[in-house]
Amino acid sequence: MEEFAAFDQLDDLQLGGWCIWQNSRFFRFGTDGVLLADFARCKKNEKVIDLCSGTGIVPFQLLARGDADRVDALELQPYLCRLMERSAAYNQCADRLRIIEGDVCNIRALLQGGAYQLVTVNPPYEPLGRGILGQNPHRELARREVACTLADIFSAAAYLLQSGGRLVMVHRPYRLPEIFQNMEQCGFAASRLQFVEGHRGERPALVLIEGILHSKRELQVEPALTLHREDGEMSDELLKIYRRERKE
Repeated sequence: MEEFAAFDQLDDLQLGGWCIWQNSRFFRFGTDGVLLADFARCKKNEKVIDLCSGTGIVPFQLLARGDADRVDALELQPYLCRLMERSAAYNQCADRLRIIEGDVCNIRALLQGGAYQLVTVNPPYEPLGRGILGQNPHRELARREVACTLADIFSAAAYLLQSGGRLVMVHRPYRLPEIFQNMEQCGFAASRLQFVEGHRGERPALVLIEGILHSKRELQVEPALTLHREDGEMSDELLKIYRRERKE
């Protein structure tokens, strides 16, 4: 781990003093993680697990805002788990964040089935064979389906969730056909969907989607979320998400 330590940095989440340790050699969190935590609409009494957790941006957002009392986080890369541990110690929430180092494809050996009401995931966006592989294997694990596929994610979520539980995901819009196919195969019904566009009227860059296990729901398509105004500054919608006050 010493080879990476020089690239560690502590970043302010702008949430009442909460910070997160990251490393520039690995894949760092972006706006998509913040949007996912907000879109999840987590209830404090829900048992929550975040898959492909990285440095834990979604769990720390949920805890810092008071959306969740406790969160579990599953991450494959050992160094990212160590960074999450450092962040949990810094934020004095180690007793409320359980970090599980392991492979989502081996979920049945790691965790009890049917134990959660909410699964969040910001998975690798790109399938293998699309684009050129980079030279940094740590970033490639976060960007491409090197270690897990969409099918693996949905299978794991279906195993972890109670009937009626929710899976909330952020992904690329061009993969929606695969997402819907995997949802149906694993017993999920799509219940909410929101496209995310950089500027108003642009082609969406992201999609936020919620599925409910073993439930038939009418799909609710929410108004598109625009990230930036014409002058390039944050939109009012995005500022509202970043500035959302802590729940008591």
